[in-house]
Amino acid sequence: MKIGLGILLVPAALAAFMPALVAHERPYLKITNDQVRSGVAAAAAQPATMAATASLCAEFEARAWHNQPVSGGGTLAPLAFANPSTIDPSGRLYFMSQVQGVSRNQGIFRADASGLHPLVMGCGGGGGSGNPGSGCGDPTPIGGTFSGFFGGTVFAPAVNAGGDALFIADVDGGSAPRGLFLYQAASGTIVKIAAAGDASPLGGTFSAIGPGSLNSSGTVVFLATTGAGTVSDIFKWQGGSVTKIVAAGDPAPGGGTFTYIGSEAFGFSDGTWIPTGPVPDLTEGGQIAFRGIVSGGIASRGMFISDGATHQWFVKAGDATPAGGTYFDFWAPIINEAGEMAFLSDYKPTPTTFSTAWFVGKAGSWRKALGFYDPMEGGTQCFGLAVSRNPMSQLDDDGNLVVWANAKYAGGAEEERLVVSGRDGILTSIASEGDPTPLGGSLGTLQSWPSMNGSAQCGLSGATPGGSALNAHLLASDILVWRDLGFGLAGTNGVPRLQGSGSLLPGSPGALDLTGARANSPAYFLIGLSTAYVPLRGGTLVPNPAFPPVILPTSGAGTISLPWGAWPAAMPACTSVFLQAWIIDPAGPAGAAASNGLEAIAR
Repeated sequence: MKIGLGILLVPAALAAFMPALVAHERPYLKITNDQVRSGVAAAAAQPATMAATASLCAEFEARAWHNQPVSGGGTLAPLAFANPSTIDPSGRLYFMSQVQGVSRNQGIFRADASGLHPLVMGCGGGGGSGNPGSGCGDPTPIGGTFSGFFGGTVFAPAVNAGGDALFIADVDGGSAPRGLFLYQAASGTIVKIAAAGDASPLGGTFSAIGPGSLNSSGTVVFLATTGAGTVSDIFKWQGGSVTKIVAAGDPAPGGGTFTYIGSEAFGFSDGTWIPTGPVPDLTEGGQIAFRGIVSGGIASRGMFISDGATHQWFVKAGDATPAGGTYFDFWAPIINEAGEMAFLSDYKPTPTTFSTAWFVGKAGSWRKALGFYDPMEGGTQCFGLAVSRNPMSQLDDDGNLVVWANAKYAGGAEEERLVVSGRDGILTSIASEGDPTPLGGSLGTLQSWPSMNGSAQCGLSGATPGGSALNAHLLASDILVWRDLGFGLAGTNGVPRLQGSGSLLPGSPGALDLTGARANSPAYFLIGLSTAYVPLRGGTLVPNPAFPPVILPTSGAGTISLPWGAWPAAMPACTSVFLQAWIIDPAGPAGAAASNGLEAIAR
């Protein structure tokens, strides 16, 4: 690799290529927050007690909306403000919706750039209604036809990278009245995961089946109840076989026994009920995260991580929180591939007071993401949060978290928002009530459980009063300031890691940090205004270099830190800069290792 002297990636040197950046300013292809913030953005104050709040260059596309035509007849009635959508790594949204004007009046849908795709259709009065309709639904793998599907906050379909979708549905004329099913995208077929009346690994039969989570190998973890009562346990389905993960009465690590695993249930007008939470989470590697309540152990309740056979405490009541005080109670755990967990928790700032907040992290590295009364954009305070629920994937693998929050102004006015709490602690409002939508009108009531993927995208669902549709599921893109693009190349210490921090607002501090590189070796920082994705030395060159490389030596620990005190005001808003570090390393396939590519979007 040829080298040459280059600019140092700090604000003073960035000014040298500001004219070039102006010519490459990121275009606004869709509605962006910078265009719609009006008085809110102008009034945004930066409280001394928190990191600066970033103005976001998010882009929004309508994916599914009220009165959208459905193949096979009828029009969509998604009630998007009540029925969450989930998102896969490709930005496709999945949701349950009713259909108007036809007997096949409900189903599970996928919405993407090519349109609306029904995955499975049913009919009748809806899940739990007792009205199966006329038998016009799709055939099921247990005989009969699909009748009612379940909407609401706890029944969103779980999805994976392959486009598979996990859902609960009632069945008309089958061997069981209700079951948990998996749509397998590769074959277009549907398989049964478990149904009411199936044999339970605990002995006896399942009396109720609940929702679950899904990974890309097609493994499912789900809630189910065995026999009488309403206590639910966690089971795993893999390759057609159902096994127990953890059940009430099992010994807990550190002593005591599990009293409750699933402690939430919903009842229906037909007299049935479904265990609904907290739903466990599942990683691609098969790690299972769940909340448990324990009797006689080292703590009364907390979060656990399991390999399917051995369970370990992850965090528990009584542990110190990063906000001060101690944890008290927990909702569902959401875990990422980096081994970090996010959850909403009630905690005790002092022994006699209570509060609530979202927390993210793992042992030795926790942060409070957003809590009651925290300052937010526009001089507001956080006055409401939604609990953590699976299978909504609100945490990405870099530790960024998207949550619903209610923001309250000093005068008493309130508005709903979707907020990203970045891994560096910076809060970014990506959408608020009153923002215009791609369908016209403005955002009204927002769905409180967004889902985010690893491509800086999330589902944004809600009412759209005044537009061409009453409500819609939207895709929000470019929701992060810093985005990991992948394509690292392993060397002596594995794949080097390039991370950025800071809001990239003019005048704001931040840093670029390289870790995991070979010690005391030259590192070449490549900077581009677009991506190349071309082969280089056994790896992939991510940026399309627009400037000479910056050459710096790594430390004895294989790190480089490039902090700045004030991001330059000359950087045009919503400009993307692409970065990657290449390190001289004999352990690499051609004498070099490379970090992941990194996108930074200036504000």
